[in-house]
Amino acid sequence: MHREIGAAGYDVVVVGGGHAGIEAALAARRMGCSVAIVALRVSGIGAMSCNPAIGGVAKGTLVREIDSLGGAMGESADASSIQFRMLNRSRGPAVWGPRAQSDPSLYARASAEALARAGVELVEGEAASLEGPSELLRGVVLAGGATLKAGAVVLATGTFLHGRLHRGLESWRGGRAGDASSDMLWDDIVARGFHVELFKTGTSPRIHAGSVDTSALEIQREEGGDYRFSVRRRHDGPGTRMPCFSTVTGPGTRKAALEGMRESPLLAGRISGRGPRYCPSFEDKVTRFPDREAHPVIFEPMGAGSRCLYLNGLSTSLPRAAQEAMVRSLPGCAGAVVASWGYAVEYGILSGEELEGTLRCRRTGNLFAAGQVCGTSGYEEAGALGLLAGRNAAALVKGRPAVIPQRGESYLGVMVGDLTGRGVREPYRLFSSRAENRLHLRADNAFARLSGTAAAWGVARDGDAELAETAERRRKRLLGALREARVQGTRAIDLCRRPGTTIGEIAGCLGLTEDGEGELLFSVVCDERYRGYEERAARRVSERNALDGVSLSGLVSYEGLAELSWEAREALEREKPATLGQATKVPGVRPSDIDGLLVALARGCST
Repeated sequence: MHREIGAAGYDVVVVGGGHAGIEAALAARRMGCSVAIVALRVSGIGAMSCNPAIGGVAKGTLVREIDSLGGAMGESADASSIQFRMLNRSRGPAVWGPRAQSDPSLYARASAEALARAGVELVEGEAASLEGPSELLRGVVLAGGATLKAGAVVLATGTFLHGRLHRGLESWRGGRAGDASSDMLWDDIVARGFHVELFKTGTSPRIHAGSVDTSALEIQREEGGDYRFSVRRRHDGPGTRMPCFSTVTGPGTRKAALEGMRESPLLAGRISGRGPRYCPSFEDKVTRFPDREAHPVIFEPMGAGSRCLYLNGLSTSLPRAAQEAMVRSLPGCAGAVVASWGYAVEYGILSGEELEGTLRCRRTGNLFAAGQVCGTSGYEEAGALGLLAGRNAAALVKGRPAVIPQRGESYLGVMVGDLTGRGVREPYRLFSSRAENRLHLRADNAFARLSGTAAAWGVARDGDAELAETAERRRKRLLGALREARVQGTRAIDLCRRPGTTIGEIAGCLGLTEDGEGELLFSVVCDERYRGYEERAARRVSERNALDGVSLSGLVSYEGLAELSWEAREALEREKPATLGQATKVPGVRPSDIDGLLVALARGCST
C-alpha cells in the first residue's frame, strides 16, 4: 500500500525498507499496530544489495528463527530460491548451514507482497530528521517538511546513514549504487548527541554470464533442493534451478590488485570506517596474506532470468581498470565483460553503548534501532534484529512489556547479547562459535524452540499455533516409537547416541513411510544425540561464570595461544583484561575462546 507524502499518524514508523525494516514493520503489524515504512524508493524495498543468497553457517539457522518468530525472510527466500546447498556437511549436524541462492527480483517481490498482505503503508521520501525531543519522539520529518506522527520509531537505515561510496579515486554520496544517502538524518542524530561511528563494507563486480567460459570452472550443483526455510512450506520457488561455479584467484589476480593499489581509497585514507574481518575486500586479502595467491571466488547467478553473475569473494573498491584486470585473470574469464563495478560503502552506525537489549536507544523513550545501524553485517542479522525492534516498538505503543531474547535460547539472543553487552569494533557477523549452546541452537529444531516464544511475544502468524501443536504431537509419537523399537535387543533411542548410526538406519528400525516425517526424525535424533553434550556445555557455562574473578595476570601474551581465534588474540592483546570475567566482555572474544583461556590457565601457560 503506497501512500503519497503528507501529514499522517501511525503507531510505528520504520525508517528504511531493507531486510531489517521489512521484519520490523511486519512484527509491529502482527502486534496490531498501524505501521508505515519510509523509503527513498519504494521500488527498492527488499533489494539484495550485495550477494544474491540467504543463509549459511549460523545465518541459515537465524533465518529459521525469524520464520519461527513469524517473520517473512524464510518465505521470501523459498519463493525466490534457484539453488540450495547445505554448508558445513563435513562437520556435525549442529553446525550445518542451510543456504539458498536467490533470484533478487523475486525476493524483493515476495517481500513487497508480504508487506501488502499485512497492510503496511509505504511512504516514498527521505527521512530528514526525528520530530520532538529525544526523550520522547513525536515522529519523523520528511524532506519537504511533511511529518509522520508516530508512537515509536525504528531506525533501519542499513548503509544509507551518511553513506559514501568509493571506487578508486571516485567517491560520491550514496547508500548503494544508484541510490542517495541519508545525510540530513545523520546530521540530526549527531546533533542530538548520539554516539556514532563509521563502518565499511563492500560489494563485488557483476559480469555478463555469456562472456564466461564456464567449462574452465568447477560446477557447484545444489544439494537437497526440497529444503524450505519456512515451516509453512508454501513456496516452491520459480521452478528454475541454476548451478554456481567456483575457482580460485592466481598470480595474475594478485598482480592486478597490487597495480591498482596506488588508487585504492583504503590506502589513500579516504575511508576511515572499519571493515568486516570475515568478509574482507580482495585488496585486504592481498595485504593481510601476502604469501597466499589462491583465494576462492564463487560465480553466483543473479536470478533465473538474469544474464549476470556475482563474483562472491572478489569484493573490491579498486579502480575500474584494476577490477577488469582482476576479473580477466580468472580461469574462463579472458573475455569477460563487467556489467557493474564493485565498490566500498562507508556508513554511519550507532555505537553499542547506545542500545539496550530491547534494541531501544538508551537515552530515548521510543526510538529503536535494527540492522546495520546497530553494527551488524548481513541480510540475516538485519532481519532478526528488525523483528525484535519492531516487536518491542509495538509493545511500547500497546503498553506491553518489552522482551530480550536469551543467549541459550536462540542465535538472536546470542547476537543481541554480543551487540549490547560487548559492543563491536567492526561489522558483526554471526558464527556458531559465538553461541555457548550451539549444539541446541540448530536449524532443524528452530520452530520447536521458538514457536512458544512467538506466541508469548504476540508475533506468531495465524495458523502457527496449530502447526506447533501438530509438530509436537508428531515429535512425541516419534520419541515413543524410538523408546519402544529394538534392534538386536538395543532400543532405537539408544542407537541415536551411538557414533556412526545414520538417520536412515534409525528410520528403518521404525519402518517409517509417512511423508514429511524424515526431517522431524532428524531433529529428534539430533536432540538425543547431543543431549549429553548439551548438559556438559551447561555445566561448563555455570563453572565459567563461577570463575569470572580468575586472574589472567599469568598470561603475558595471547599471540602464541593456539586455543584462541586470531580475532580473540588481537582483541585480548589490545585490551589486556585482568580477569576471565573481563575477557568475556571484550568484543571479538567468543565462548570457545574463553574455553581456550581456561585450557591455557590449566597448563600454566605464560607465553
